[in-house]
Amino acid sequence: MKILAVVLFVVFLIAAVLAFTGMAHFSHALGFDGQHHVKHGIVYAILAVLSLLWMRMAPAR
Repeated sequence: MKILAVVLFVVFLIAAVLAFTGMAHFSHALGFDGQHHVKHGIVYAILAVLSLLWMRMAPAR
């Protein structure tokens, strides 16, 4: 499960950067329509931090 948490962290981090900068142009609902979306970027950044917390709290095998 730790690998899944790291993958989600990377995905949400990239999504946060794309939402903050407005570089992606494919979906308005996700915050990727070529404009700066601060709220979407904040949500993606929070989800990235939560995935790191999930990785930290996951049991070791």
